Amino acid sequence: MSRSRKYNPSLSATGWSPPDRPYRSIASQMTNDHEVAVEEASAAELRGDWSAAFERHRSVPMFAESHHGAMLSTLADLGEAAPRWLVTRFLTVMAHRHEFYGQPRRSGRVLERVVPLLYPHGIPIEALDCMWVEQVGPVIFGCDWVVRQADVYDYGGLADLVAMPEAADALALGEHVDEWTQAPMGGYRVVGADGEVLTIADAVDGEELELLDLGLTRMHAPGTHVLGRVVPTDTGPGRLFDCQPLPIDARIAREVAARPERWLEVLAARARSRALRPAFAHMPDRSLTADLPQHAWAALLGHPIGERLPRPPSTMVAEALKTALTLPLDEIVAHRHLVSELLLDDLLSARVLARFALPTYVAAWRSLAQTLPDPARRRCDEALWLISAATGSDQRAG
Repeated sequence: MSRSRKYNPSLSATGWSPPDRPYRSIASQMTNDHEVAVEEASAAELRGDWSAAFERHRSVPMFAESHHGAMLSTLADLGEAAPRWLVTRFLTVMAHRHEFYGQPRRSGRVLERVVPLLYPHGIPIEALDCMWVEQVGPVIFGCDWVVRQADVYDYGGLADLVAMPEAADALALGEHVDEWTQAPMGGYRVVGADGEVLTIADAVDGEELELLDLGLTRMHAPGTHVLGRVVPTDTGPGRLFDCQPLPIDARIAREVAARPERWLEVLAARARSRALRPAFAHMPDRSLTADLPQHAWAALLGHPIGERLPRPPSTMVAEALKTALTLPLDEIVAHRHLVSELLLDDLLSARVLARFALPTYVAAWRSLAQTLPDPARRRCDEALWLISAATGSDQRAG
């Protein structure tokens, strides 16, 4: 694996000081067995064998709660039931991880191109929630929405993945991949959503587009302006965002809508004028199955979406599931994307599900099964099957 020259950021820290202990990267803690597991997991991803990839990835102790593992878990659990757009979303994740598939490192080159545009006055390390300077580059590469978009699309990450013969099997599980590689950036205004369809409008000419509703309005109310790439799908209204879009102001949305090919220049100009808050595009881990952050379902317990949770989400799953099972039907409809995210989260284990697979919850499970979007319904069917097995009567949803 070739190595690019090390990225050396210019920092602008206020109220930050380095810890009194040295930084230890995950790579420095890995054994030969761990390295082999990573290589085997990556090879399985290229084959589209999500189950094998998940098993090998999570066999590395440092990855026990990794976001990448959570996405692999979702794909492995859904198997052939996974919508093809969901697989293509994951292909864009793979396109941002080239070095894991034996390809030349590109993170340093991308950071050297994009970071000076986003942070012309220095990187505010405290805004990135980094403890050590050594974390800055990887955190920006992994969490900055603009960096990811530039890497995957503008600098050819997804196109490079498409050109890899080793990735042919994984690519075959997706849909419209070539069209996704050419999708332009756009500036839009969120118009509204009904649970099935998300309506957005071009920020310049006002043309309305109907997209697959993946819960965006649970976090961003109608009237919010966003940047995003609209891509084709064979599901629903035929279009969706390639990933959770970035909220921005109306001026940026209009400028990008008018000049999509210059979207990076538009953001760079606003950054130079200090019109953008520090780390404005630094986003929490996103969901693969929704236009929301990972663990957005914590909002069922009153926690604002996108904000740091007060305790580990693993300790909140059972409480959130109990809340979901006691919602009246109209609130199930209103919270359908949050409940769906909860049921698809790999933290909701078979053991937790079995705790609530009780006859007292039959009606609730049936209501969820009849209301939630695919693919979350399968967890409802699983709970109803467990109740049927325990009671000796068929409790499955009709």
